Amino acid sequence: MAATALAYKCMEMAYMRAVYCKSFSTNRDRHELLSTLQMVSQGESPSFSASDVDNLNNQMTVDKATFPRGTNTHVSGNQVISARTRSSLLRLLDFTKDINFAMEACRKCQSTFAAAAANVNTEEARNRDCITCIRRVIDFSFLDVDELVHLVLVASNAIRRAALGGAKD
Repeated sequence: MAATALAYKCMEMAYMRAVYCKSFSTNRDRHELLSTLQMVSQGESPSFSASDVDNLNNQMTVDKATFPRGTNTHVSGNQVISARTRSSLLRLLDFTKDINFAMEACRKCQSTFAAAAANVNTEEARNRDCITCIRRVIDFSFLDVDELVHLVLVASNAIRRAALGGAKD
């Protein structure tokens, strides 16, 4: 369980780094979509090229075919997102997916650490040191990758010394 907590922390860090790197372009995409939606909600007609309309019609045909029964498939003309803004929307959805994966890895990291800590006899100094090393990794920020890798290495060695990783020395 202790090694699993470290693995989940590494996953969390990887997704948070991806989110951090994408955040600047995602903010631009969000502003673009907001301005498009505000323009459409004010009654103005967005400018569509012929290819935008063709792409939108093809996508709407696919979307209508994939809606399950019982869902509301009615979309008013003012709420249509053009093919031009579709890529921004997809990038925002991808960004949201990465955030979700990071939060899921964080939750799993915390729960596996709690389970590992509950099953360890902290009377022994090497077990106490091991739990302390793992806690340092879990509490560490995703911004300093080199230091996090160093802390994971230290914690992995502590797990091995404390024989908490499955195989006994």
